[in-house]
Amino acid sequence: MFVGQGSDLSGFCEMKRVLVTGADGFIGRYILPLLVKAGYEVHALCWLSEARGVEGVIWHKVNLMDYPAVDALLHELQVTHLLHLAWYTVHGKFWNAAENLHWVGCSLNLLKSFVEHGGKRVLMAGSCAEYDWSKGHCIEQETSCNPATLYGTGKHALHQVARSYCVQHQVSFSWGRIFFLYGPGEVGGRFVPAVINGLLRQETVPCSDGRQLRDFMYVQDVASAFAALLESDLTGAVNIASGVSCTLRGIGEEIMQQIEGRGRIEFGALPNREDDPAVLTADVSRLCDELNWQPAFSLEQGLSETIGWWKQNQGDYNAS
Repeated sequence: MFVGQGSDLSGFCEMKRVLVTGADGFIGRYILPLLVKAGYEVHALCWLSEARGVEGVIWHKVNLMDYPAVDALLHELQVTHLLHLAWYTVHGKFWNAAENLHWVGCSLNLLKSFVEHGGKRVLMAGSCAEYDWSKGHCIEQETSCNPATLYGTGKHALHQVARSYCVQHQVSFSWGRIFFLYGPGEVGGRFVPAVINGLLRQETVPCSDGRQLRDFMYVQDVASAFAALLESDLTGAVNIASGVSCTLRGIGEEIMQQIEGRGRIEFGALPNREDDPAVLTADVSRLCDELNWQPAFSLEQGLSETIGWWKQNQGDYNAS
């Protein structure tokens, strides 16, 4: 269902009503059916792409950079919950792009409109890029934030201002810091799909030495964690990660084992990036213990699902 600006929604009954930005993105497309199932009246925002057919979801085509249009939509919808996933994430460009500045501004405008029109609960997507990567293992209340990129700085600045604003206005606020995710539909140039597609084409895939230790989570689990966090009353920053660490070499070897082709990964063929930390993992005590949430997919299961998807969709591979 697609609703344009100015549509009459006055007949809708009072209920849990959520607006999801970035609803047509990598995480958003998986979270929408979970929110419908949880009993929300789900309003999904898209701009450049076309609305996806998800049963029970009402789509709105609004540019978040158009502040008056955003305010008009929030006035019209009177949503109780806001899940803000949208950001500038063009692969290879987003780390230090000027667009990060615009997204801080439009995110704060969105929050202001949400609060002014009676919103009660906010969940925004943050990033592990906010942390000081020299610390290695990141704990929400202990690890300092010292972002090395404009993207991480923008996310951290938004977190600080949004949290303070919500406290001032007695609005429940939570911030999900995403670590490393993968799954069907990911941009082809990222590590997991690049390796999968190279091996499916029987190629030799050049990589760094692969000793970097990371925490990867399957995208459906990321969506599930966000849905559970939105539904809860847990506030503050929460790491969104599996809690299971694995080297990039280990992930690559698991992919090779599952594909069983003639392709191979050549570890050490590429130099390690100077800004790439040896260890970047997450403490998930808040997610698993305080929220009482656990991932449903092991790394092996998630990779199997992802490989299966790429086997059916190799024509859609785009490294950019």
